[in-house]
Amino acid sequence: MVIKTLRFLAAALALAFVGTAAAQTSVDEAERGIVRVVVILQTSEGRMLYGSGSGFVVAPNLVVTNAHVVAAARQQGEYGVAIVPPEGEGLLPANIIRYSPLSELALLEFRGGPVMTPLTISTVEPRAGDGVVALGYPDVDYQGATGADLLRPTPASRTSGAIASLRDRAPTGDEIPTINHQAVISSGSSGGPLLDECGRVIGVNSWHVSGADTRETRGVSTRANQLLQFLDEAGVTPNLSDEPCLPLEARIAAEHDATVDALRAQNEELAEKLDTADRLTRIAVVILIGGTLALFVAVCVLGAILLTRRRGGGNGHAVHQPHHEPEPFEAPRRRMGVMTVVGGAAVAAILIVAAGIALMRAQTAAPEEVAETPAFAGAITCTLDREASTGAQGVSDMSFSASGALCVNERTLYAPVDDGAHFRRAIVLGEARALDILTIDPASGEFRRERYPLSDQAFADANAAVSASSAGRGCTGEGAVDAVSRRNDTLMQFAQGNPSQRLVWRCEARN
Repeated sequence: MVIKTLRFLAAALALAFVGTAAAQTSVDEAERGIVRVVVILQTSEGRMLYGSGSGFVVAPNLVVTNAHVVAAARQQGEYGVAIVPPEGEGLLPANIIRYSPLSELALLEFRGGPVMTPLTISTVEPRAGDGVVALGYPDVDYQGATGADLLRPTPASRTSGAIASLRDRAPTGDEIPTINHQAVISSGSSGGPLLDECGRVIGVNSWHVSGADTRETRGVSTRANQLLQFLDEAGVTPNLSDEPCLPLEARIAAEHDATVDALRAQNEELAEKLDTADRLTRIAVVILIGGTLALFVAVCVLGAILLTRRRGGGNGHAVHQPHHEPEPFEAPRRRMGVMTVVGGAAVAAILIVAAGIALMRAQTAAPEEVAETPAFAGAITCTLDREASTGAQGVSDMSFSASGALCVNERTLYAPVDDGAHFRRAIVLGEARALDILTIDPASGEFRRERYPLSDQAFADANAAVSASSAGRGCTGEGAVDAVSRRNDTLMQFAQGNPSQRLVWRCEARN
């Protein structure tokens, strides 16, 4: 028992400290996922560097940057796109798999190169006065550099400042939620991330402006909620964090308190289980002692009765037989009866002892029982099944978190269908003018996305249906599941014919 207790406590300590380490993020860690994005012109004389910007990894082999950084490659075939990671051997060709000038964002896919950890995106609303850090490759850092210098792996540049204001429009006048901040950026910074002081993405640096009279410069970033909508429409599930960014001292104190609270709760649970096991063990011992005493008394009484019993006699007048002799087999029969009683008592004692031992073993093992974790919950990794998919060019593996029944990334609720065997979410895509039907089968781990193109009229009707439904982002609230179910049922009527794209991922929970 003592060894098991120590083992349990050691595991609790390990889990607590691993959890604390995993929760920590930093700007230094984020810096390893920043890339330079370059546009290259293919000419008869060879390749020429046309322009460059910045970007950051949001999922394996996927990079976000500004739409204007790669606009030339999007519009003209002689231009190509590549990324330059912060370390490694150099240039990695990339493809534009999603492009949205309305939100000033583009999504690139690349292959090969060093392993780069995707950045975490914060879902916490930023506030004026919060400290921020901008990462990227601003042109002011590379005055006098050659084209070859810009294609060589180099760590990103870092500047810091504070949020000056939050606005609902971009400097271009477009309705894009933005962050005006004081971290210094220039044209080469476009597409790089704006981070909070914990290293989580809160925006994408897209513009830098200056006052007409004061000449004061500001950086302007597309806010993270616009980025999340863009990625959601692209079917990309990034790493998210809903924890507020605390100052370093407060983070250390909070992590220490969380570790202590977790250990205290685990110790209390363990003590309760040990106390229950101890009480049951004492009860089992009492039962064994009582049973043994009862058997001993029964054997003594029965043995005494049998050994003193004599044949004959009765309550009537007996005939006097002064010279009576016992029959030849009387004594052996008496002994046989005593042995039978003793043997029965011994068997009963053995059964009681065996039951007591089994009870003690069961109670000893009870503290080690652990409730089963749902097979489709927690951190989920999905591998694209290219054989089962159609139109999968430019699509990669993905990961997300799942909880409840069934909330994805703590913000997108899927409604049950087929008596709870599957979960579904229908999404209308703005730029693509299409309807995506997302279906998850928790039992098999299949995640299926089917895309149906919409005509102008169908697109307008589908958007009206979405606006009329009360289903929004988030997984809580009264009637949330019913609202998503009603919206799904309404939108399914627009899924006509065969889908233009069918993507199938095989998913499993990470341990």
